Amino acid sequence: MAKEDLTTDSKPVDSFIFNLGMADVIRLTMFGTLISVSRFVFHFPIGLPGHTSVYWMGLLILGKGLIPKFGAGTIMGIVSGLLAVVFGLGKEGPLLAFKCIVPGALLDILAILFFKKLESIWVGVIIGALISWSKLLTSIVLGVILDIPMVFLVMGFAYATLLHIVFGAAGGVLAAILLKRLKPRLAASWQT
Repeated sequence: MAKEDLTTDSKPVDSFIFNLGMADVIRLTMFGTLISVSRFVFHFPIGLPGHTSVYWMGLLILGKGLIPKFGAGTIMGIVSGLLAVVFGLGKEGPLLAFKCIVPGALLDILAILFFKKLESIWVGVIIGALISWSKLLTSIVLGVILDIPMVFLVMGFAYATLLHIVFGAAGGVLAAILLKRLKPRLAASWQT
């Protein structure tokens, strides 16, 4: 009788944050760290706004696809945002975290709207473009609030928007391709 009670009860670690287990939160923290480190290491001074979205949005979508639970994008956004503030990756100070949190939270919502089919290339293109564009809009709002000169507005909002969408879509395609390969291999060990 005691064995039956143990198997039917839910584990206390099943709902750590956002109904995610501790193992999932640790994995999401790893993805959030990869996002910030990749932005720090692979930032090339090529003068194209949004070029970091290729790997940034790709890693964000990849993490959400491998851990398809609500709140996964937000946790990765919070972790990468806090690390971006620590690394000093922007002029916004502590408000820089919002440039990472907004795309992560939007990813959580968009994944529901697209029925969590993040391994589809077309879904990856659409979601990657939208979350990259949300980062641009968040940058504009923060720039206006903090009265920061914004180079991408001088170059043209349409140009910056186009590049953010293109690079974000490319990151979404890369994430979808990786998800098709990794998800079947990790499904047994990562699903709780």
